[in-house]
Amino acid sequence: MGGNKHGLALFFTLGVSLADWAQTGFLEREVAYYRHLSDHVGPITFVTYGGEEDYSLKDRLHGIRLLANEQNLPSESFARQITRIYRNELQDVAIFKSNQIKGAAATLDASANFGGMAVVRCGYLLSRFRANLPVSTRMRFGLWRRELSLFHQASRVILPTPEDALYARRWYALPAEKTVVIPNFVNTQQFAPHEDVDCEPGLIGFVGRLAEQKNVGALIEALVGLKNTRLRLIGDGPLRDQLHVQAASLNVPVEMLGSVPHHELPRLLAECEIFVLPSLYEGLPKALLEAMSAGVPVIASRVQGSEKVIRHRETGWLCEDTSAATLRRALESLLADSRLRAYIGRTGRRFVAENYSLESVLRREVSVYQELGLV
Repeated sequence: MGGNKHGLALFFTLGVSLADWAQTGFLEREVAYYRHLSDHVGPITFVTYGGEEDYSLKDRLHGIRLLANEQNLPSESFARQITRIYRNELQDVAIFKSNQIKGAAATLDASANFGGMAVVRCGYLLSRFRANLPVSTRMRFGLWRRELSLFHQASRVILPTPEDALYARRWYALPAEKTVVIPNFVNTQQFAPHEDVDCEPGLIGFVGRLAEQKNVGALIEALVGLKNTRLRLIGDGPLRDQLHVQAASLNVPVEMLGSVPHHELPRLLAECEIFVLPSLYEGLPKALLEAMSAGVPVIASRVQGSEKVIRHRETGWLCEDTSAATLRRALESLLADSRLRAYIGRTGRRFVAENYSLESVLRREVSVYQELGLV
């Protein structure tokens, strides 16, 4: 890496702490990726919005430097002051990268102050989902305007799918070389078929945040009347209690595990006969990719993120809408066809291993920094 600058600083999503990552199961997965990336770009720094609770997790970072919100400032205030508080720690960093659009302004501020390259990563484009968001026209325009400003200031914009990159180039007049497609990754060695784990007949799995976007209420309703089935929900969120009450009122057996350590997910998925992601909208869903990598046959609603990776009746089953009735028909079809389930499980696993492995995604990101002359 040229000059005196070296390494990469990852700016967490605005308001998100290392403790949040640990609670949601992201921590192990992301640390593994950035430890591999450090072999190419140099030392890694995480800039987070947590306080003492984040430093209590420092040992789990395995050498990644942590810069947290020690003074417990409001998130927006801390974001504006990061370059002042951590001037000495950040002035020699070569690459400033945002984990999501929310929080990218601090990344650009660091680049402007210290001269390193700014890379804005987007798990999905909020403006593309504006039709699904319960916000006013004025707020939707604000989302578009914010993305426009951030993208034009960045050296590179990382997007999860070619469709997102095309959208960004068209709507924000970005040069083609500025947009880079780097999808979400899966540790395909960790998320692999478990021959030593018995699949439980009728066990339907879901992993994700228990929020409106994920449409879990429709999934619960879809299981009404399906004999010998039960639902395993992994994850937490604002609708947890509401979904528990709904399941009880409909007499649908539901196992709510909450957030679990990431290393436990492969076994919990392997026990499921089918995995379902009934979302109203998605970017490029990691939970879906991980279930496919684990060899579990998957069902998903036909939304832009999920349909990118599912070929109907080949790598998964696509529902034409997000209704409970459509989800029920999909479940009935797959539960009744063991050969199709086995076929989907094999082809889904192969597809993810070929296109979304940690190693292949890592190579794409390293090539971006090579083009910028930073590696």
